[in-house]
Amino acid sequence: MAETPAPPEAATAAAVAPSSMSAQIERSELTIRDLLEAGVHFGHQTRRWNPRMKRFLFGERNGVHIVDLDQTLPRFQKALDFLCETVASGGKVLFVSTKRQAQAFVETEAQRSEQFYVSRRWLGGMLTNFKTVRKSIEHFKELLELVGDAEKVAEISKKELSSINRSIEKYKKSLDGIKEMTRLPDAVFIVDVGRESIAVKEANRLGIPIVAIVDSNCDPESIDFVVPGNDDSTRAIQLYCQRVADACAEGARIFNERVQSQVSEQERARAAGGEVSEKVGTGRVVVEIKQQPRRGRGTHSATTRERERERGGDPAPAAEREEAEKPSAPAPVSE
Repeated sequence: MAETPAPPEAATAAAVAPSSMSAQIERSELTIRDLLEAGVHFGHQTRRWNPRMKRFLFGERNGVHIVDLDQTLPRFQKALDFLCETVASGGKVLFVSTKRQAQAFVETEAQRSEQFYVSRRWLGGMLTNFKTVRKSIEHFKELLELVGDAEKVAEISKKELSSINRSIEKYKKSLDGIKEMTRLPDAVFIVDVGRESIAVKEANRLGIPIVAIVDSNCDPESIDFVVPGNDDSTRAIQLYCQRVADACAEGARIFNERVQSQVSEQERARAAGGEVSEKVGTGRVVVEIKQQPRRGRGTHSATTRERERERGGDPAPAAEREEAEKPSAPAPVSE
């Protein structure tokens, strides 16, 4: 099975389109034969099985459970479609697997699809206590900037520089794949849910959807998108990671196309609305209220003045006019 060439790192849709087109073709060609050749159908020994996986098993052969690939294929396709839609809507996927045979594939494919990954060590509270982890990420970046500056390195003693390098190596094992992650991921892809049980619990607690490869010795109850299959075979893990990365790359292409179309529409609207903007204005509608105002303080006098002005009479208030029209009292006669 030919591997998909890694796309160049670029933010434009033109750069992502070639790899995502090949990803789309590969996804459509995924068959049971591909799963068989990768050894996806091999489960664990019958004495190590989990009874909750019974509905996903075809049978057993030579003391080993055989996974039902007729269920694996549509479930895997459904999971890939979900991941593609998640990335197409602007989300991010976190690849998780700390198994030795999966570390290289997780790192390579996550970087190729520009997603996050954890391949060496899962820190407890990486999702549920992300604010604290974020502080460690910022410190990790500061150390990287310090080591990258030749002038600052020259001012540091060898002993201090050695301590900084040890800290950087320690941080790389757990934070290298998420150092650009500013918020929680929108989905998590896990290989071997038994080994990554802490990641599963944290994602479930936060309500983050989980796409996971579940072997015959694992519990599928806490997984949102269960993909029954072998989680130990190197070829099977490579197949899983490649397909998930292709789905994410396709979603990134769709997202970039949407962003570009929105930007072009805004530019057209600005170009076409430049002349019309003076006529259109703010788009506010002025409504004339014809309802009589409520009687309140000063309302009666104001209404009386308006009526007098319309009749052409004295604009003075009615009370003042009545006082003026009253006959004046006779002046007192002096003796």
